[in-house]
Amino acid sequence: MHTKAVARFFYANVPGLAAARFAAKDFVATYAAKPEFAGVSRLSIGDGLIVDVGANRGQSIGAFRRFAPKARIAAFEPEPASVERLKARHGGHPAITVHGCALAAASGEMTLFVPRYGHWHCDGMPATDYAAATDWLRDPGRMFAYDETKLTVEEHAVECRTLDSFGLAPQLVKLHAQGAELEILNGARETMERHRPALMVAFVSDEVHRLLDSWGYRPYDYRDGQFRAGMAERPRTFTWYLTRDHSR
Repeated sequence: MHTKAVARFFYANVPGLAAARFAAKDFVATYAAKPEFAGVSRLSIGDGLIVDVGANRGQSIGAFRRFAPKARIAAFEPEPASVERLKARHGGHPAITVHGCALAAASGEMTLFVPRYGHWHCDGMPATDYAAATDWLRDPGRMFAYDETKLTVEEHAVECRTLDSFGLAPQLVKLHAQGAELEILNGARETMERHRPALMVAFVSDEVHRLLDSWGYRPYDYRDGQFRAGMAERPRTFTWYLTRDHSR
């Protein structure tokens, strides 16, 4: 049994353990970011804008501030508890803006599903689809001794907007949205066409890959200090998508 699956068992069964674990992870996030984030330092971002979609607890913000210290950051996160945490930690920073809404293909309102498993509030797994919010926990490779009776799901009505509606000019967009990446990109067509930002996309689906390919983006795996053509391989989470101009 994978040690992470056993650790999650204890998160669910020991009160306060998950909160302590993730608070410690938040503290070291700037210095222990996923290795893919180091690719940010290879871009000429300067004081340009990074759009962080799926900001969660602020792990990506910490990494971006490390690898692009002068950049401005627009963070998007719909999960209410995470939004309050982000505002408390980063709301006073002049270069960071926190938007407490979901991004989608059209503006309106949607239901956000947030699972809780025993004592573990799974605020890193919210999704706009019930199955997407719960199937991850049900995978026996991820959760030791899974017990359906310990699973509850909160429902939150949240505002959703298109990225295009914000009129931003990003140089980099990070997408990690629990399966909503295609919808978000469909609401960002004008932004993508006008500004051609680099992208970091988590767990790329075939549909997302085909769309980005049609827009002239090619996939790269950042490892060993280099962008290498092709999709990212586990344990890396993010595949980079770059245009010909980025490659040059």
